[in-house]
Formats: sequence, structure tokens, C-alpha cells
Amino acid sequence: MKLKSATIVLVIFIFFLNFILVGGYFRYFLIPQLSDTIEDNNKQLNQDLEDILDSINQEEQKWVPILDSFAKERNLSIYVENSEGAILFNNDEYTWEKAPGYYATTFFSLGKEIYLIKIYRQIDPTNIPALNNFIIFEIVVILIIICIIFESVIQKFISPIQKLQKSIKNYKFGIQPSRTTGHTEIDNIQNNFVDLVEDLEEEKRKQNRIIASISHDIKTPLTAIMGYSDRLLNVPLTEEKKKGYIEKIHNKSIVLKELTEEFDDYLSCNLKETIKREEVSLDEFLNQIVKDYKEDLKEKNIKLTVQNDFKDLKMKVDSAKLRRVFSNIISNSVRFIDKKGKIQIRVKKIDRYLEFIISDNGKGVPDKDLNKIFEPLFTSDPSRKISGLGLSICKEIVENHGGYIYAKNNSEKGLDVIFTIEMDS
Repeated sequence: MKLKSATIVLVIFIFFLNFILVGGYFRYFLIPQLSDTIEDNNKQLNQDLEDILDSINQEEQKWVPILDSFAKERNLSIYVENSEGAILFNNDEYTWEKAPGYYATTFFSLGKEIYLIKIYRQIDPTNIPALNNFIIFEIVVILIIICIIFESVIQKFISPIQKLQKSIKNYKFGIQPSRTTGHTEIDNIQNNFVDLVEDLEEEKRKQNRIIASISHDIKTPLTAIMGYSDRLLNVPLTEEKKKGYIEKIHNKSIVLKELTEEFDDYLSCNLKETIKREEVSLDEFLNQIVKDYKEDLKEKNIKLTVQNDFKDLKMKVDSAKLRRVFSNIISNSVRFIDKKGKIQIRVKKIDRYLEFIISDNGKGVPDKDLNKIFEPLFTSDPSRKISGLGLSICKEIVENHGGYIYAKNNSEKGLDVIFTIEMDS
């Protein structure tokens, strides 16, 4: 349950719990005791009224002092008026204006006159045990509610947060965090943290593999360069031998340069911030691709064609990086084409995306490897001497343009590489 929902449910539960407890106390304890207290008070008032009337009957001439004495001794408010409504005795005017209607009243006669008498005694709440017990009861209920809230806060908030803090702290010492089976926001944060750690660890392993691969690939030409240069320095050689060694050193240096450039490209393409978009014409962009590769491909007896039905379309892309995508894919196709090769570039428009399909009639890729060719270091060519980052670089550039890339074997037993880009993001 979400924390917000759990909090609402807890508040509603506590409200109804308090309502039921307080209502039950009122119904079964407070109201009966109040009724008994009021009934006892009325009985006492009636008894007081009888005592007053008895005293007046015994000494009719002193009825006013008698009333005054009863009022003081028994804490009574007494009111007397004659038949014409004239007030003859009232020791507490405020009481009769504001007091509730629990009082005793009757008529009595003195001589030939009839009088109305009312008496009232204020009920002292502190003398009602039920009210005092209610205060104690409510304090106990509040303490129980506080304990429930405190325990719920610990279970729902504090414990998960402490667990998350512990996971973060342990990760600093190499201890991997574990997932939780809960479904609260904090549980989601814990699981998102686990996902982040797993992604970081996978990225770390990938970078370590790349570094190890680059290191391994550099050692081979570097060892050759050191060997040939050592011979040039320390062994008498003919001019022809020297020239041959220098050419070999030069060739090995080119391999090293290709390695470092490919590695640099991979690092830069992993940074989304390095994408610098500018508006370019789709038709002009594709024409430039053809110009860049037409002569080289012609020498290799490979024909490059473009099918573009969107001559006037503009796109907002990093043209330099997008050219690198075409360069890497075309170069990859060239390595697997034997003779009478052909490479075709087709363009489709899907909503705000452009889809490019680069097809060749080379050897294709085994189906089991189609999902791997865009991974760093993977290559289906065992003879390659560089690190297999080309298509991985394509993937990074395409994804940084808001698109996706994948490959499939085509009907000519070659390979189709399909990727999309957002035109104006």
C-alpha cells in the first residue's frame, strides 16, 4: 500500500477507534451516571423544598429569614413570587436567567395569599465520578492512539528509511543492497537504488572489459614497435631491412591510432551533453554520405545507393556524430562483402521520427548474435585487431538522438541495420 493511502487509512482507523471508544463510554458509563446524579439531585431538591415548607409553616412570620438560612446552609438558589407576579425573594438573580431547568417548584400559602417558590442547586461537575473518569479514560485512549501512531510510523517510515540508509552505507564498503518485497514509496526507492547499483556495477564491468581489451589490443602492436625499433637501434641492418622495419612500425602506429580514436569516440558518444544539434537538410546530408564513400567503395566494387522520398525535409541533429553512425555501419558492411557488393540506404518517416535502413548483401550475422553486435567489445569477425566498439558507438549516438537501433538478416543473406532519430527534439 502507498504511504499516502496507508496514512489516510491509519487516520480513519484512529478516528473510528476513538469514536467507538468514546461513544461506548458515553453510552454505557457517562450517561447512566449523569442520569443517576441528576435524579439524586432532584430528589434532594424536593426534600429541601419539603424542609423549607415545613419550617415556614412552623414560623410563618419569619419565612424570609428561613429562606435566607436555607439558601446559605444548603447552597440553594431560592425564588418566591406572589400571585400577582411580584418577586418577594430572590437570592440569586443570575441563576434564574442562565441556569438549566433542573429545579424544584411548588405553591404554598401564608394566610390568605398563595405564593410560588422555586429552588435550584448547581451541580458540581467535579463531584460527578463519571466525568472525572471520562477525562482519565480519554487520556488513556490518546496514549493508546499515540502508541499506535508511533509504531505505525516506525514500521512504515522509520524502519524502511533506516534500511535504505544502511544499504547506502554498506554499498560504500562493497556490500550489495537487496531488494524488498514491499510496495510503498520507500520500498520503491530501495528497489530503484538496487536497480541503480546493478546498472553501475554492470557499467563498471563493461568499462573494465573495455579497458582490459584496449590494453590487450595495444600491447600487440606496441610490442612489435618496440621490437622493430630495438633492432633498428642495436642491430646492423641493410637499408632495405631498415625501410621494411620502419614501414612495419608505421603500420603498427596506425593500428594504435585507430584503437585510441575508437576508444575516444566511444567515451565522447557516451556523453549526452556532447550532442550539438543543428538544422540540416536530409537530402544534402545523404548526398554528402554518398560523396564521402562513393570512390572508396567503387575501388572495392561495391555500389552505394540512396532511396529518399523526402527531399525537402529538415532534421535537427548532430551531423558530425550522425555521419559517424553511417561511417561505422558502412565500414562494418564492407568487411563482410566479398564481391559485386551493394549497400543501400533507405529513409522512412514515422511521426516525428526518421527511420534509416542500411542494407548490404554481405554474409549477415548469426541469429544468436543479432542482439549482441551493439554491445561494446563484441565482434563476429575473429580476425579483427581492434576492440569492436564501432556499432556500440552507433548505439550511443542514436539513443542520444532519442532513437533506437537494431539489426536483422535480409532476404539477400546480408544484414539490415535499422535505426531512428527524432527530427526536432
